[in-house]
Amino acid sequence: MTNGFARVCAASEIGANESKAFEIGGKNILVCNTSEGFYAVNNICTHQYQPLEGGKIRAYFIFCPLHGQRFNLKNGAPTGQLTDRPLETFSLQIENGDIMVNPNPNVAGPD
Repeated sequence: MTNGFARVCAASEIGANESKAFEIGGKNILVCNTSEGFYAVNNICTHQYQPLEGGKIRAYFIFCPLHGQRFNLKNGAPTGQLTDRPLETFSLQIENGDIMVNPNPNVAGPD
């Protein structure tokens, strides 16, 4: 790890509107490639605790493949009535074409 960030893969390994899960620092983190860039979130839906990997990505939202719960990848916020618990989000950066993720969750600021 460099400055708390760990390399997970080359950015080219995750296609447009696709996601891929990685174990980083003992956490199951999902990296998503959206039309607005890459985001990293906890790979477990806060509704039924199922993996989000493989869920549809539209703009900067991911839909849980089990029940369709939608989450904002920018801040983890859920949309809909199935859950009010947000996903943990993680800092991500691209260095020399590689995706680097910090496994320490971001702290949500005041609304």
